[in-house]
Amino acid sequence: MIGLIFATRMEAQPFLQLSKAELAVEKPFQIYQCASLPALRIMISRMGKVAAAMSTLSLIIEHRVGQIINAGACGVLRDLSELPVGQIVAITSAVEGDHQVFGRRPEPAICSTTLWPELPKARLVTCDRPVFDLRRRSACAKLGEVVDMEGAAIARAAGLYQVPCEMLKGITDSAQAAERKTLIANLNTVSERLALLLWQMLNGNKG
Repeated sequence: MIGLIFATRMEAQPFLQLSKAELAVEKPFQIYQCASLPALRIMISRMGKVAAAMSTLSLIIEHRVGQIINAGACGVLRDLSELPVGQIVAITSAVEGDHQVFGRRPEPAICSTTLWPELPKARLVTCDRPVFDLRRRSACAKLGEVVDMEGAAIARAAGLYQVPCEMLKGITDSAQAAERKTLIANLNTVSERLALLLWQMLNGNKG
């Protein structure tokens, strides 16, 4: 059983349409299923690390999922030619950028990258608040190349149960001031690209 996690309905919508998935569970998290991929559970976690961790545990414990895939939008933290807005990346590790325990940051959670070996790789930084200023962007850039609000929590929760976790992220913005509008403008296009990559992979692995 595979659990596919999106944070928001906007990110999930292109895949839900492509797969013709239907709502199967309403609460505590929305879960969709599609007839053509009976071993797939599609969950909308809602935004933030707490919701992301809880939704991951729900998939593993209640729905017996043996593999987690997280897909969604991210901002880029470094001005690299190989990571332009619109690029899809496979995440190699995920760390919390705004959390420390007794002055020490938890070790990054390692993510698998076997499903999309052809994609550029990036390290993910997860923060509870969106990063849209140069000071926070610079601080997070010391830890990774892209930033989101859920990934590290998903990877860490999956790791507690030794469930493989893959992350596919689409760059919507450059995590700088005034980039909120850029994020919204690019979100649908990036989500459509993510949906197509997911659909191709899941159908290729069917059976």
